[in-house]
Amino acid sequence: MRNALYTVYGATGFAVAKPADFEGVANYLLLSKIGLGFCGYGAKTVVGFPEGDFARLQIGLKGKAGVILGSAATIPVNEQQPGITPPGQRTTIIFEPGFEQLILRINTGALENALTTLLGAKPRGSLVLDPTTPPRQPTAQVLRELIMFLANQLNSTAAQLPKPMLLELEQALIVTFLSAYRHNFTEVLESPATEAAPLVVRLAEEYVEANWARSIAIEELASHTNTSIRSLYAAFRKYRAYSPMRFVKTVRLRRARQMLLEGNPKTSVSQIAFKCGFGNLGHFAGDFREMFGELPSEVFARALRTR
Repeated sequence: MRNALYTVYGATGFAVAKPADFEGVANYLLLSKIGLGFCGYGAKTVVGFPEGDFARLQIGLKGKAGVILGSAATIPVNEQQPGITPPGQRTTIIFEPGFEQLILRINTGALENALTTLLGAKPRGSLVLDPTTPPRQPTAQVLRELIMFLANQLNSTAAQLPKPMLLELEQALIVTFLSAYRHNFTEVLESPATEAAPLVVRLAEEYVEANWARSIAIEELASHTNTSIRSLYAAFRKYRAYSPMRFVKTVRLRRARQMLLEGNPKTSVSQIAFKCGFGNLGHFAGDFREMFGELPSEVFARALRTR
């Protein structure tokens, strides 16, 4: 465990109160912008970490722990209270016996890029998180559920998430994190957004239509239309009554229907769903029926019969 903490997690200190009682379980997966891990300890364990180029969020699943940032007082971490470590902050974590947690790491660059997109311009100064202020609800609960969903999907061997969906989930986690936890740009984010013109909506829709087959992040749409994420969402709400990402899903559903109507016997409903960016076949079938009034399997079977 000491070797794993030093080589994988970047720890600089490791101490166990009762080595004879020690039991530990840990894993970690590094994605493009975030890292997601799990750890649990059967004996009291103290781990030190140096300054890191990422923000760390600890989601308590069982038991309790404490986080010491520099020489500050201990901040408790448990099932009701998550723990935040800002980028560039030296940390000591005290794990009590029986503690289990999920760990989310978000690269500083990814946080700053998302913040730039949300604000519509590169912010002046570095992002400074406030680890002592309680997170905003219900946004923090949404973030927790997103993390749990991603962890369950990555832990499943039944099906792999398509890359476009994985990238969109990463971006959703980062944006939700910036909304849930207080920082020096929170007040700017919470100020009323400047509404974008209808032309921005049309530009975004044209871009989605031309690039539907690959991952399209909301920050990419905002950059292409030269506006902020909040302004883009405001424009879509007013002129289309749905969100930009809802439009992305609608375009992919239409493309999926076109492929199903081709009735190609060398493909299948699941292959078409994955090709169009849908990783959950149940959700795909439900969304498809809601939009077109029938199941994708029914459309495909009819197309095969008429070939």
